[in-house]
Amino acid sequence: MKYTTFLLASLLLWTVTPTLFSQEDSENTQSDSTVQDTVYEKSEVPGIIVKKLLVDYNGPFDGEPFDFIKWNGGFELGVRLPINYYLNIAIPFKASSVSLPETSKNVNIFSLDLQGQVFPLQTSKRLQPYMVAGIGGVLENGSDLSLAIPAGLGANLHINHRIDLNLELAYRFGFKDNRDNYQLGIGFIYNLDDRDMPRPVMPPPVEEKPLVQDPMNPLVDSDGDGIPDIYDLCPNTPGLAEFMGCPDSDGDGIPDHLDRCPNQPGPLENHGCPWPEKVEEVVEEEVIEPEPVADEIPEEIKEVLDLAMKDVQFDLGRATLRPESFGILNQIAAIMEEYPQYQLRISGHTDNIGSATNNQRLSEQRARSCYEYLASRGVSTARMSFVGFGESKPIDTNDTPRGRSNNRRVEFHLYID
Repeated sequence: MKYTTFLLASLLLWTVTPTLFSQEDSENTQSDSTVQDTVYEKSEVPGIIVKKLLVDYNGPFDGEPFDFIKWNGGFELGVRLPINYYLNIAIPFKASSVSLPETSKNVNIFSLDLQGQVFPLQTSKRLQPYMVAGIGGVLENGSDLSLAIPAGLGANLHINHRIDLNLELAYRFGFKDNRDNYQLGIGFIYNLDDRDMPRPVMPPPVEEKPLVQDPMNPLVDSDGDGIPDIYDLCPNTPGLAEFMGCPDSDGDGIPDHLDRCPNQPGPLENHGCPWPEKVEEVVEEEVIEPEPVADEIPEEIKEVLDLAMKDVQFDLGRATLRPESFGILNQIAAIMEEYPQYQLRISGHTDNIGSATNNQRLSEQRARSCYEYLASRGVSTARMSFVGFGESKPIDTNDTPRGRSNNRRVEFHLYID
């Protein structure tokens, strides 16, 4: 029997008030059928909850749940997060000083809940009733922690696009003995963003009626195309209604008065004229005989390539070229310009520190960085290629710092295709 009074009061709150507001909205609608009342939809924006809290820990046990003299005060602060049109999530923090059944001294109670609010009914334009349930943590006297399950009914009353008044009555089932309680919250919710403004009434579509000439004052149509002269852009030449009475002689969709070639169909991009025919000119390419190529690469070039393998430097663990690398790369670009018969293959290598997959990717990126730098210096990309070998082709041991330094390199190979 301890829940009977609570349930009756909750149902009365939940059912009677929506009916009263529905009747009010109905009367407003009937009073003026041509003007639409302000329509407030369920709040679908986040909001801040601020409420006065009344708490009763004695009512569930003494059989007098609504003896408000025994109820204690508190406050509630929280946030409301909309999920969809029928569901909100609320996270309220509650604080109160209450008298417990086993003691006459007031005890400080703090709680933090996670609640779901379900809106099954849409009975009124202003009032939105809802059911609420969830779970919360309760801290008693700063040290005793327990759980509670709140369940109840509430309603939001829309005041304007920013403010909702809120009333909520809940019964909290405590996991700890003698900790069931009633809670009544009265306050407001401040919406953090404007809701949809009142929806205006759209005027009924205007039916287009055919133009009927007044026998006493007939409209003049000089060219007989069915369009009166007062609406006809070409009143003395029969035309089409889509072009306001002007003709389109070549049928290209551009009326004659806007068409530079009214008797030749053409695209709008060319002002109604056809595109001129393109005459392809045959250009004889000059055949350049290749110069004789030496089979051997000069020794001084080999020395530059060997030096580049050591002098090309990158940021640690990255493929970004350091400024000290630009000098040797510029020398390679000059060699490629001086010897146009050469092709260049750029190979990236790493040591064995890190995973093989990362090393493979890093070697490819470093080879590509050299490739792109040489291209920026004017070397044709058709004469170059790049590849990464990761840690698969060391030239020294990876057991010493010096050996690993030698293995981290970019090689440049000239060849004749």
